[in-house]
Amino acid sequence: MTPMLTPGEVDPWAKPAKAPLPRKELKGLQRRRNGPALRHMAGHLAVGGATTGLIAWSWGTWWMLPAMFAQGIVLVFLFAPMHECTHGTAFRTRRLNSTVATFCGVLMMRPALYFRYRHAAHHSYTQDPERDPDQVPMPDGISGYLGEVFGMEFWPKVVGTLYRGCTGRFNDRERFFLPESERARVIWEARLMVGLYVAAGAVCVLTGTWAGLLAFWLLPRVVAEPTLRLVRMAEHTGMAEGADPLTNTRTTLTNPLIRFLYWNMPYHAEHHLAPSVPFHNLARLHRALPGAPARRQYVVSKGYVRAHRDIVGSLGQGSGSTVPTSTSVAVTG
Repeated sequence: MTPMLTPGEVDPWAKPAKAPLPRKELKGLQRRRNGPALRHMAGHLAVGGATTGLIAWSWGTWWMLPAMFAQGIVLVFLFAPMHECTHGTAFRTRRLNSTVATFCGVLMMRPALYFRYRHAAHHSYTQDPERDPDQVPMPDGISGYLGEVFGMEFWPKVVGTLYRGCTGRFNDRERFFLPESERARVIWEARLMVGLYVAAGAVCVLTGTWAGLLAFWLLPRVVAEPTLRLVRMAEHTGMAEGADPLTNTRTTLTNPLIRFLYWNMPYHAEHHLAPSVPFHNLARLHRALPGAPARRQYVVSKGYVRAHRDIVGSLGQGSGSTVPTSTSVAVTG
């Protein structure tokens, strides 16, 4: 998994990242608190409670379909608090971060501890074709693009992750980012999750409530995944395969609802520039960058439609190609 380097060559991903702001200003943004995440999580769950109520209210009618899709959107965007908690920045306390990450991971079918190490590799080697486990290469054509949107590779990866976790048969890429000392915990995490799913399914079948399990959780979770795929593809797809977060990551300006459900992660270049800044301060970081001393630039797309228009317009150029973006470029100083 380690790229071949010529004698004397320095791994560009090993170089320490430049601080986007002066130390004192950045330190103020890095402060962790429990309050913002508790309020945000309560709001996210309240929206989920409302969509659950809509499904119950519309049961047996065609209105169930949009209600289930809305429920699915709330469910798939639980990826955001899981992601933030695995960074350890959502809450001040480790226990809260761990508890919320695990809760969201179970509903998402994404083991939180496993994701923590996988995502750490993503941040360490962003857009490195060999070492970034979350890199999405530029699709070869419209079929590849639609395959990414509809999760044709994503769902086999989800099932494969749980299977390999339960059996301990990790592949080469997983052995690269999973510390040997943590693999036993990762195995038990996967086994407990699968055991929970099997137990929940058995109880629902025995009690005749399996339709509720499908309508309130499983079907919404699967059907709404493309909405998260569209958002996440905009973060790195078509960006440079290099170590600089100013060129390998895209920020997308969007509406308050998506920013709320995605816990401010549309400010994605800012997140990669300073992963230690909690989600609730990313908007402040975004506003602070134009006044930063170091005069640099990064890509800011004016909406997800604009970002995907750029991606689709560059299809067929092959892996490693960079989208000739029509997005705006914001000055960070």
